[in-house]
Amino acid sequence: MVNVEITGGICGFTTMVHAEDKTNYKASFQLESECPNWKKVNDILGGKELNMLTELFKDKKTGTLNSKVIDISLKSIPHISCPVISGILKALEVSVGLALPKDAAITFKS
Repeated sequence: MVNVEITGGICGFTTMVHAEDKTNYKASFQLESECPNWKKVNDILGGKELNMLTELFKDKKTGTLNSKVIDISLKSIPHISCPVISGILKALEVSVGLALPKDAAITFKS
């Protein structure tokens, strides 16, 4: 199980992502969030098995991205620059061994 905490920014909402490997590059996630929009995403995708090769990579033949996480997030989240989208995908990627766990950050400098 991979657990990631994401602070959204000015909204002040925190979201916890719990990603679990289901073998063969498949994984699922559950969200705990103060944000009502991320609660909607969890209602739709939470606990569902997802193919990480489809979620994380474009189709080699068509060049299209067929990510359910991105599709559902873009339909449910009014603010598309929310860092939770990336955080979910990174947690899933780490859960199946396609990446190593390493903190990332967006830092504003004056």
